[in-house]
Amino acid sequence: MPPGPGYLTAVAARSPGSALAVGTTFPHKRPLLAQWNGAAWRMLRDPALPVTGSLTGVAIFPGGAWAAGERGMSGSGRGSFPLMLRVTGTTVREVPIPRTTYGGDLNGVAATSATNAWAVGNEATIGGGTGAALMLHWNGRAWTRVRLAAGLAREGGVVTAVAATSATNAWAVTNSPARGGLPPIMHWNGRQWGKIPSPDIGMPYGLTAVAATSARNIFVVGYDRALASRSVLLHWNGRTWTCGRTVQVVRSKVPGVSLTSVSASSADNAWAVGSYFGSASRVLALRWNGRAWRQVRIPQPSQFNLLHGVAVVPHSGAAWTVGGAVSRTLMLHWNATAWQ
Repeated sequence: MPPGPGYLTAVAARSPGSALAVGTTFPHKRPLLAQWNGAAWRMLRDPALPVTGSLTGVAIFPGGAWAAGERGMSGSGRGSFPLMLRVTGTTVREVPIPRTTYGGDLNGVAATSATNAWAVGNEATIGGGTGAALMLHWNGRAWTRVRLAAGLAREGGVVTAVAATSATNAWAVTNSPARGGLPPIMHWNGRQWGKIPSPDIGMPYGLTAVAATSARNIFVVGYDRALASRSVLLHWNGRTWTCGRTVQVVRSKVPGVSLTSVSASSADNAWAVGSYFGSASRVLALRWNGRAWRQVRIPQPSQFNLLHGVAVVPHSGAAWTVGGAVSRTLMLHWNATAWQ
C-alpha cells in the first residue's frame, strides 16, 4: 500500500508486473501517482505534478500510460482546469490539451494504443458549475476536442467514465438524467458519438463507470438516484441491455449502496467495486462469472472505507482495487483466491 494520507481514485493494470494507480493526497490535494513494478508499489514524485490538483482516471497502453484529472481545486474559488499527464517509465510530463474558457476537469481516460485514446469530463460554467461535456481524442500527436451532436450535447450531465477497445468502439457514461429521466449512454463508432438507448429498470439511476472487452460485451455500473439503496449493474450484448442487482446487499437493508468502478477481461470475468453506508462506510466487491454477479468477501481495514477503482489484471486471475480508509490510501489485491 502506498504510504501516507490520501485516497486513490483509479487503477489500471497491463500485466502482473505493471500497474498504475492515481489519486490525491490529503489534506493538501496534490496529485498522487503510485506504480507497481511486480514486487512493490512506489510513489512517483515528479516536478511535472502540479502543486494543487487531483487525478481521477488512468489508462495503460504499450509504451506508457495516461493520467487525467484537474489542476487546482473545484470549489476553491479559483477554479480548476483539466489536466493530462503522460507517464513513461518513471517519468511524468504534462501534455497540452484544448483550453476551456472557465475551467473544468477530466474524469476518465481510456487507451487502446499509443495512437488512440479518449478522455472525458466536463467544462465549467461562469459560476463554477458543470457545463458541456468534454470529449478529447489522442491520435498519437495531439489531443483534440470532439464535439457531440447538438441533440446529445443538450442533454448535458456529468460525463463520468470512458472505455474503448478499438478505434471504432468506445463508450462513455453519465451520472445525470436526460429529459426522459435516464442517464445518457454514448457510443463512438469511428465517425461520431451517438446515443445508445438507456434501459428503463424501474427506478431513476446514475452511472459511474464502464468497461468493455468488445463491441458486444459492455459492463456499466451505477447507483439508485432516488433511495440510494440499490446498486445498478448493466450489461450490453451488442443488441440489448440486461440488468443485474446486488442481491446480497439489497437483502441486508443497508441505507445506501453505490458502485463506483468496473473492470472486465472477458464476457465471463468482471469485477465491480463500491461502498455501502450505514453507521459506517464499508467496501463492496462483486464478481461476474458469466451467469451472475456474486458478492465476494473483502477486508474492511476500518469503519470508514471507500473503494473508487478496480482493474482486472490481463492474462491472469488477479485484480487490484483502490480507494481510501480514514484519510489513508487503500489498496487491495485479488490473488485469484482472496482479497488481501
